[in-house]
Amino acid sequence: MKTKVVSYFSYKGGAGRSTLAYNTIPFLLNEHIKPSKESPVVIVDLDIDSCGLSYLLGVQADQIKDDVCVQHVLANGCNPEPSEDHIYEAEFLKEMIPVGNKLGYEINEAVLFLPAKDIKNVKKSNNYDDDNFLPRLKSFVEACGCYNVPAIILDSAVGNQATALVANKLASIIVCCMRPTTQFVEGTARYLQNQDSDYASIPGERKCILVPNVVPQGDVIIDGVKYPDLAIKRFLQIFSPFLYNRDEEEDWQYNAEMLDEEVFGIPAVPSFMWREGQLYTQETLDDCEKVVFERYRKLAGIINKL
Repeated sequence: MKTKVVSYFSYKGGAGRSTLAYNTIPFLLNEHIKPSKESPVVIVDLDIDSCGLSYLLGVQADQIKDDVCVQHVLANGCNPEPSEDHIYEAEFLKEMIPVGNKLGYEINEAVLFLPAKDIKNVKKSNNYDDDNFLPRLKSFVEACGCYNVPAIILDSAVGNQATALVANKLASIIVCCMRPTTQFVEGTARYLQNQDSDYASIPGERKCILVPNVVPQGDVIIDGVKYPDLAIKRFLQIFSPFLYNRDEEEDWQYNAEMLDEEVFGIPAVPSFMWREGQLYTQETLDDCEKVVFERYRKLAGIINKL
């Protein structure tokens, strides 16, 4: 089985990357992948300095073992050694934290989580060497493939952090989210141009979904200019070289379905200003949340088909 690797990425912090992952993963699980105990989805928190997804999933520090966290994998790698035993006989899988129910999936053990331990910085380890992060995390991905894992979902770090670079090199699908500000969008465009030219990958190997996130709703007049109209036009202008001047020989291919001017990105959710939530598991939604709920569903469908 070829394991699909998806990386949620942002050029800088504050894009709502972990919250985006937290809200689209339930759609991937329930409407597309439908994992089982025998073929579980694996989710990895690679943001080792902030551990955003570990917090969102409610994983407590005392639940995380020193040898069952992402820092341990980055420092030691993983020995696949496939066997005929049941999947939970695989040492690197059987002690991961089951989180299916927290993500609205009925089979709790069908979704396994490798957390980041914020009190165990890999820099304090004698084995710390970010030049070896890629082969070590790659060995983890290969081991998952040996045990029928259909998908690995990585909550990346940001920018040029070592774990972010590794996540994007291993992923076949990159969900690149950004706020619709000129600073954020121009910075992301420069970053992607540099990354694209540096990669020696198979042409068309990486699919990058461009996702405006936390997009303000309603018109606001600033210095006589109407927002978010100007931000949307600027966004499309900046990314036009990525979308229209490329061919199938390019290393990265960009998906612009979330840039539709009529249905632009993921709207801001007012309630998320005060609490980071998950819409999929809520019993009632207000009108704004219903719109965002469908945008999360749309993004999950794009991820699934690539």
